[in-house]
Amino acid sequence: MTRLEARSLSFSRPGRGIVLDGISFSLEAGGILAILGPNGAGKTTLLSLLCGRLAPDSGEALLDGAALETCSPRRLAESLAFLPQIERLPYNYKVLDFVLMGRTPHLRPLSMPGVEDEKMAREALDLLGLGHLAGLGAGEISGGEYQLVRIARCLAQGARILLLDEPTSLLDPANARRVAAELASLAAMGRTIIFATHDIALARSLADHVLLLARHRALRFGPPSETLTARLLGEVFGVDFDLEQIPTAYTNLRRESEDES
Repeated sequence: MTRLEARSLSFSRPGRGIVLDGISFSLEAGGILAILGPNGAGKTTLLSLLCGRLAPDSGEALLDGAALETCSPRRLAESLAFLPQIERLPYNYKVLDFVLMGRTPHLRPLSMPGVEDEKMAREALDLLGLGHLAGLGAGEISGGEYQLVRIARCLAQGARILLLDEPTSLLDPANARRVAAELASLAAMGRTIIFATHDIALARSLADHVLLLARHRALRFGPPSETLTARLLGEVFGVDFDLEQIPTAYTNLRRESEDES
């Protein structure tokens, strides 16, 4: 079972100053953490620190108790899958080939994907209802379909921890719910999910922990019932919130996934 922990993570950028200051939390295997904060709060930076793409100025991120900088690139790739918010295609890869790239950490140097790798890639596409796109060019499908294909690549990687930057952006409500339901199902099977989002309804229905970022620091870390309040959200985003009931496609995601498992 894989555990991810942040201990007093701090990071700054030249010309911008402090981006994150003293971020700490711990998430056990099977947990789902939503990271919320305004634009520029450091959500993407935090995800990059947690997967080893950036090195902190101070503090450390730990994978099963080992600091990320002590882990080999192969171990990190086999343990952590990262979905960036923006990803441009350098070439019009076939959708299946694009998803197969998720299998790279499991291949020997200079070797090609095998039958089992292709099987896992097709299974990831099928899980998200994308099997019919396998032979199309990734640059020929819609923006929402491309988002789902990118998530399928993370699933094909087989990592125990998924770090996702705005995973439901560009998606209509039905596809957003499909992705959210799949993430809930993966967590029920022991995968750890960490995602940055502006979708408060998604965080409330899917996450069991929420990290609120404001003014470079963690304003609050805890369950949605304690963090997603009108007062705290107002402090985070700088606007008044009124927690009225509105239609949501995310209702009971965790309960449904637990019932299925």
